[in-house]
Order: sequence, then structure tokens, then C-alpha cells
Amino acid sequence: MELDTFSGVDRPALAKWIGDVFTDLLAPLCPASVEELVAVARDYKPSDTTPWGPPGYARLLLSSGEFTLPAWSAALRDLPSFLRVQLVQLDSQGLPLVEDGWTAEVLLKDDPAFPHQVVVTASRSLFGGWISHVVQQDWLSAFRAGATLTRASGGWITLDRVGVRTAHEVAVGVGLDESLFMAAELSRGPHWATLLGPRQVAALGGVQEVTATAPCFAVENLGGGRILLQLTEHLDEVPPDMVRKLAEFMGPVLH
Repeated sequence: MELDTFSGVDRPALAKWIGDVFTDLLAPLCPASVEELVAVARDYKPSDTTPWGPPGYARLLLSSGEFTLPAWSAALRDLPSFLRVQLVQLDSQGLPLVEDGWTAEVLLKDDPAFPHQVVVTASRSLFGGWISHVVQQDWLSAFRAGATLTRASGGWITLDRVGVRTAHEVAVGVGLDESLFMAAELSRGPHWATLLGPRQVAALGGVQEVTATAPCFAVENLGGGRILLQLTEHLDEVPPDMVRKLAEFMGPVLH
């Protein structure tokens, strides 16, 4: 799940939303033993010599037993305008579990040409190979709330994340900087859930036109010129021909 926004971010409200995402979406995916790993990450401070990132970055290596809203709020309040904070599930050694775990990241940038980003990922294996309809709806609810809170210019939920670039960007050869620079005008690709921002909706004919003609299972007007497209009812049932039809519909706002 990713949300991109060029709007000024209400940091306390964002901290509250991330807290809800952690509690509702990520904490249930933690193994019971994860609370035993709390002490490993507590009082961690990044430095020039740490493997967690350069100065100015903070990785909150928090588990379900350690995450608190005050800790997250303090990070959002006290660190510089260029801010990257990650909540990362820990492995049995107390180190970040990246490939088979979950992570929630906020990247706030002081360059107005590039969007702030909120990215939440979870390995499919954490769901036991099957993501229930209830869980899918929970992620959609969080996505809607985050899109409204951040006044997002775009975003998506997809089953198989390619990396920092979307599958569409990789397929058409669009670089990440170019994609982010144009994120308000051009969508970063068709996905199972695709948020169209105000400029993209306008380019596709406006709210009424998109609502009436988008080839999707569900089309939801979130207000503020934003529309959420849900391609199919179930996340793990996305036929290629439906993705193609959505891409054709979104053609005017795709690279």
C-alpha cells in the first residue's frame, strides 16, 4: 500500500493514522514471540557507523510490544523536514525482518517537487497464503482514511510489490525520479486498488465521467476530486485482461 502527496502533512494526525494502521493491520501479523524482542530495539539511536542508514534517518525498529503513539509522534515532531521513519518487524535476532515481515514507512521531503510518501507492506506469507475478504476490507478502509488525511495525489494497493518502482513503471521504463516528479498529473500505474488524484480525475473527464465509466468492480468518490478504483472484488483474483482494460481507461494519465 502506498500513498503519495504533495500537500502539507498534519504530522500529529498522520501519527495517529499510522498508529491505527499498526494496531489494526500489522500487529495481528506479529508472532507471539515478538514481544520478547522488544529490548533489542529499545533506545536505539542511529549514527554514522550504524547499518540502518545515514544521519538524518531514523528507523524505529519497533515490535508490537514496543510501539507507542507518543514515540511515533515524537519522531514526527522532532526530526528534520527531510524525515524517514520506519516501523519494521524484527526477526529472532532482533534485526529487521524485511523480506518475510512487515514494514510501515513515512518519508517526508523538503523538496516541493517530490511527494511525501507513506508505504505499508506485509509479506503474503504472514497471512498463511490466503488474505481473507475481511482483511482486504481493513486495508481498503485504512487506505481511504490515509488518502483523505494526506490529501493524496495518488496511491494504490497491490498484491505483489515489485520494489520502489511499480510494475507499470518497470514495464514502460520510467525512472523513479521522473515518476515521482509527475505523480500529481500521471498515475503510477493500474492496480487492484488505484487512487486517482484530483488532477488525474480532471484529465479523465471529471468525477462524474470516471464514476460512470471506469471498468472496475467498485468506484468510490472520496471527495476533494479523489476517486478510489477497486478493480475486482478479491485481491488475489485480478485477471490480466481486466488490468489491461483499466490501463486503457487510464491511458491519458499514464506514462
